[in-house]
Amino acid sequence: MSIEPLSSIEEVVPFLAECALPVADISPSPLLHFFGVRVGGGLVAVVGIELYPPFALLRSLAVVPAFRGRGLAHELVGYAESFAAAQNVEAVFLLTTTAEGFFLRLGYSPASRSSAPSVIRATSQFSGLCPSSSAFLSKRVAPVRANPAVNPDLAQKAAQGRLP
Repeated sequence: MSIEPLSSIEEVVPFLAECALPVADISPSPLLHFFGVRVGGGLVAVVGIELYPPFALLRSLAVVPAFRGRGLAHELVGYAESFAAAQNVEAVFLLTTTAEGFFLRLGYSPASRSSAPSVIRATSQFSGLCPSSSAFLSKRVAPVRANPAVNPDLAQKAAQGRLP
């Protein structure tokens, strides 16, 4: 299984809705990028990232139940972080109501909503879609010098901290 960019919002939105994630604010945008994993031609896992360099908002991480526990979510988050770093992002933020422990294990730290960058506070996720009880987390990512869409091997090495 490999991670691929997803360019069709028409494919992503129903998948996320089926996984009970918010989709009201999803529309084609040069700031929003989705990546996914397919099995047999069908999506089984998705992650999104909104880029506001030097910041980004990780969002819409979903894995269908039959494929959970296989490391797909971990791989997708690493890929999205590498992609963001390649776009000159220094810190990734996210909101979650259900996966705080998962993200803490991936190196995210609790963050104060009051100290969130203005571009993150202005997102629909932050300002209304996610309840105020959502955990707000952040992680610093090191910018890399290659775009993972062009060089996935380098992106994977960057996600694993193994850049030459």
